[in-house]
Amino acid sequence: MAQLVTIYTSLSLTEIYIAQARLEEACILSFTKDERLHQTAPYLSYGSNGIQLQVTIDEVDQAVQVLQDADILIPAVEKKDNFSKKLKWIFVLVLLIELLYLLYKNKVI
Repeated sequence: MAQLVTIYTSLSLTEIYIAQARLEEACILSFTKDERLHQTAPYLSYGSNGIQLQVTIDEVDQAVQVLQDADILIPAVEKKDNFSKKLKWIFVLVLLIELLYLLYKNKVI
């Protein structure tokens, strides 16, 4: 049996069916994982990362291209600068300054 790779995940069964129909139009065989779980107990699919759409490892590139062309998948964008990392360090710096101020105000240092 061919190895399956998850190419799309959603909490909406309708979105999965639309994506699966697009793949079927392109003659790409796809499978759903956790579809039955979502149908019988939808509250559990939030803990299982939703419903997964899977294709064989040989058809991954073609399937991703089909879903990107249909505007179902958004291509990954490369970040030029890591803003969140900078923001984290600014936050840590502000906390340290506030801590030093409080210690100085209470004459601990």
